Amino acid sequence: MQQPQAFPRRRRYKLPAHEQQDTLLPFVSYLPERSYPHYWQMPVPDDDFAANVAYGRECAGHLLQWLKDNQPYAGGGLLSRIARDIDFDDIDGRGYWIGFFNLLEHALLLSALHLKVFPYVDHYHRTHEGRIWRRQLEERFGRKH
Repeated sequence: MQQPQAFPRRRRYKLPAHEQQDTLLPFVSYLPERSYPHYWQMPVPDDDFAANVAYGRECAGHLLQWLKDNQPYAGGGLLSRIARDIDFDDIDGRGYWIGFFNLLEHALLLSALHLKVFPYVDHYHRTHEGRIWRRQLEERFGRKH
C-alpha cells in the first residue's frame, strides 16, 4: 500500500486583490497550453482510493474556506469552472471528485438546515432580477460618477 498523499497546507484566502485569489487554491493552476487557469489539477492518484477521497474532501475544505474569506465573489461561477475542468471519465482520479463533492453536499446540507430554502430562492431571484434591471438602466442612461 502506498503512503497517502500529504494534504495541501491549510490557509486563509482573504487578500486585497481578487484577480489571483482563486489560483491560490491547491487544485487550481495555470497550464502552458491555456491562457486561463485550470481548476482541477490534482496529484497523480494513489492506489489507495480512500486516500484519494480524503484528499478530495480536503480540497473541498479549501474551497469552502475560500468562499468564506471571499463572500462577495460567491455565485461568480467558481464551482462551475471546477466542474468544467474535472475529467469524470478518469477512473483513477474519481476518488478525488467523489470526496470533493460529497463534502460539499454535507456543507450544503448544514446550510440548508438553517435556511428557509424556497423563500431564500425567491429572494435570490429578486436580487438577480434587480441586478439585471440596474445594469439595463445603467446601459440606457449611462453611469453617473
